Amino acid sequence: MPQLKYDNRLFNSREGETVLEASLRNGVVLPFSCRSGICQVCLQRCVSGCLPEAAQRGVKPELRAKGYFLPCCCMPTGDMVIAPPCDEDLFTSAIVHDKRALTDEICQVLLDTGGGFGGRAGQFINLRQPGGVARSYSLAADPVADYFLELHVRRMPGGQLSNWIFHELKVGDVVDIQGPMGCNYYAAGDSQQPLLLIGSGTGLAPLLGIVRDALVRGHCGDIFLYHGVRDPYRLYMHHALLELGAKHANFHYVPCVSGAKSGVGTVRGRAHEVALAQCPDLRGWRVHLAGRAEMVFAAERQALKAGAAPAEVFADAFELTDRRRKPRGTAASDRRSRPLPDPEMWEALGQGELMGSILEDFYTRVFEDPLLSPYFRGVTKRRLVEKVYSFMCQIFTGTQYYFGDRPRNAHHWMVIPDDLFDHRERLMRDSLRRHNLAPHLIARWLAIEESFRPDIVKTEPWPRVVGGVALPMEGFDEIVLDVGSICDSCGAEISAGTRVRYHVRLGSTYCPCCHSA
Repeated sequence: MPQLKYDNRLFNSREGETVLEASLRNGVVLPFSCRSGICQVCLQRCVSGCLPEAAQRGVKPELRAKGYFLPCCCMPTGDMVIAPPCDEDLFTSAIVHDKRALTDEICQVLLDTGGGFGGRAGQFINLRQPGGVARSYSLAADPVADYFLELHVRRMPGGQLSNWIFHELKVGDVVDIQGPMGCNYYAAGDSQQPLLLIGSGTGLAPLLGIVRDALVRGHCGDIFLYHGVRDPYRLYMHHALLELGAKHANFHYVPCVSGAKSGVGTVRGRAHEVALAQCPDLRGWRVHLAGRAEMVFAAERQALKAGAAPAEVFADAFELTDRRRKPRGTAASDRRSRPLPDPEMWEALGQGELMGSILEDFYTRVFEDPLLSPYFRGVTKRRLVEKVYSFMCQIFTGTQYYFGDRPRNAHHWMVIPDDLFDHRERLMRDSLRRHNLAPHLIARWLAIEESFRPDIVKTEPWPRVVGGVALPMEGFDEIVLDVGSICDSCGAEISAGTRVRYHVRLGSTYCPCCHSA
């Protein structure tokens, strides 16, 4: 097994295990977020040893030359000595040149980097406030052709960085930025190729940058931009895009409004549905998508069905939260009564036999779903089905089968918006129907799941609460198990009364053999 060294600590990486997974298993705290190589939050340096090429995909050439790699994507092939990143390598300083409100909830920020920043319009950067909080924002202007970097920032309910930008950031302030990153940008080549761009909300920002870049570079083919919002007042670049269309005959702007009221000159409907209805044959087209994750993935699937080549579809999915919902307090959630046993449901489920088939079908789809599967990295489908089966058995029968965390603690670190919860609910409804559960029982099952929405939907992680005490959000701790469990590393059974180490955010539990290896 490859041996890893980090901060004078030596530990082994097991077969099929990434550097990030091995580090967490051994109590080494590395920063991470997406765990798929996109956000690059987990960047570290390989000081010496074997560094697989795949671990550096997407990393800037100058950082690759210094040994930077992505632990979440690195399957070690030999011994490695790893060190934290150097701050001066990852971040550069930029001065806020201008900041102005485009709407009540969106502002434009222009950053002066002193020139030579590089990158392309449509890529994104990480912006970090002095307190250390960083978020990703797309570039609406070309860092090469335009002197200033242009960002469109949407104020999110409870959003720490977006509210800081709105209320505290001033012209002349200095911020740290990292990047640019991402591959959703205009690629010069066939200037006659038709382009389809579909965005929702501030997903317009990278698409606007791509349009500007394409026009500056002399793109002659038709460019269609569909911008989707719920209400007309959210079309925050409406007049500027109309003017751009008046200047360039090959640029076609289609504003789409999905809410109850639509404005003059807009099209009623969701942007991706309108776009694919108006452009049903995408063979030979290049497609750029940006905005809400649910819209982006739906548009991507439809674009491929319409004939777009996979290599010609570029997506930038934003994970946005619902402004209407705020996290519930712990006390209110804990006091909520549990559902009463349901003998009719249990009988219809064949004393659990049919429920097993339903959950197997449902989680097979979940693990294949691009929106939901990232939340279950490192978790086997079999174990997840077993845990949910025990939980639902307890609800329907009233018998104590389940000994794990309640939903609030089990999902405490997951940032899940309402629309993603709705998406999961639709998949569950479909699985229940596919197994011919009666409509009134489907409604009862979904009502139970809906009752846990306040425990799961939130705009930011909240602490795991044990015995009324809020635990830290990062790092590792130890606990003596009240009930038996299974090691998240080796899969061995852990008996009650065993002292184990666990990751405080993920809740991953490691048996004594694993955390002392």
